[in-house]
Amino acid sequence: MTLRRPLFFRTIYDEAALEDCFSELIHAELSEQDKIEVGCLIQYFLILKHYGLQRLPVDISKHRQGEGPDFTICDHLGLFGVEMTKVTTQDYQVWLKRKKNYRAIKSMDDYMDFRPEQRVAELALMRVMRKNYKIHNYFACVHEMDACDLVLEEDGDCSMNIDVLVELLQEKLAGVKGQKFRRISMISGSVLYYAINTCDAEIMYAPDAIPAWMKPQRTSIAGALQLSH
Repeated sequence: MTLRRPLFFRTIYDEAALEDCFSELIHAELSEQDKIEVGCLIQYFLILKHYGLQRLPVDISKHRQGEGPDFTICDHLGLFGVEMTKVTTQDYQVWLKRKKNYRAIKSMDDYMDFRPEQRVAELALMRVMRKNYKIHNYFACVHEMDACDLVLEEDGDCSMNIDVLVELLQEKLAGVKGQKFRRISMISGSVLYYAINTCDAEIMYAPDAIPAWMKPQRTSIAGALQLSH
């Protein structure tokens, strides 16, 4: 298969170039799907950078649909892919907002069918399994990649219990056979559930979502779960 040039490529050396790159990406003439993926990447990248997990300089490429992962990033550690995928749909978010379908979960043992946390975890599992079948295509298109990460996007319009959701996500993902993504993360509103399939799992918050005096605080998922019990 003959691959076309990426939709977008930039080398970013400093903060000013990063701001210009993301501004250009936001206003670029892209399909609706590509715009959603760009928005997700920007949020993901900025949260990682805020917590010191992503450094400059980097090369960022936005690939065409079906021609590799959504993005590739080349930094001081090498070249890796970042694939974005939506977990929930707008119709499902409307369902979640109906009061009769949700009430606060007060106990980690209080898992009942069709609660938002349970449903989101199940949908996340489905997305991971589907994307896992496609990962060979990503490496076939971009031979130089050392690894590929998967970022799930959940709209975050409902007040889910973070500890319950994390435990459910980790339980579901642990059962995926032959899982090949290096890191699986999920963005829900202003919260990033980072690397939930690894021992480096953490809960991170978008920089503007917390008071300045709390920055750059981050919570260990293992610690949060221990406290919740």
